[in-house]
Amino acid sequence: MVSGREREWNTLQGDFGEAWLEVVAAGSGLLHGRPTTLDLQKADVQLFLRGVDQGTYNPAVLVQVKTTVDLRRSADGDYRYDLDIETYDVLRRADHSIRRVLAVIGLSKDGEHVRLHDDGTLLVGRGSWVSLEGSAASDNSKTQTVNLPAGNTLDGPGLLLMLRTYGIRRSTPVPDVDAWGQ
Repeated sequence: MVSGREREWNTLQGDFGEAWLEVVAAGSGLLHGRPTTLDLQKADVQLFLRGVDQGTYNPAVLVQVKTTVDLRRSADGDYRYDLDIETYDVLRRADHSIRRVLAVIGLSKDGEHVRLHDDGTLLVGRGSWVSLEGSAASDNSKTQTVNLPAGNTLDGPGLLLMLRTYGIRRSTPVPDVDAWGQ
């Protein structure tokens, strides 16, 4: 049976993960914000890299943040997460005007998520990010297991990698057209 405190934490853990990502972004000198008031786009936090990078002014990504106590680690060190199909289908689309990325933060089951030390406050957990853009459709009806590379860290260098890889301008896809009617 789930206690009232556990039920309350389950409600708040998503907010905790989003705030975590925003704190890391702010601490790394990145702009951040909420893309909308309602989570109807499968995007919780928008990140921006100020200035011009690779020919793009203010590269930006929309990040769907998931927070869990069930983040699994594989033998190769990467993470595994069971993502709901609705979110998976939105994140695998390749036609977003602002590209989407999934970030998953794993927290301990013991409930200790913040530690106060003499030299600062520590957020306790681990996580990673991945782009699912272009992934194949799933045959599953409820969840799809996704692989999150451990090298895609949720720190300053990891967020810069995210923005420089998925926040830069890309060319518009052109449909295949047979001009000769063959």
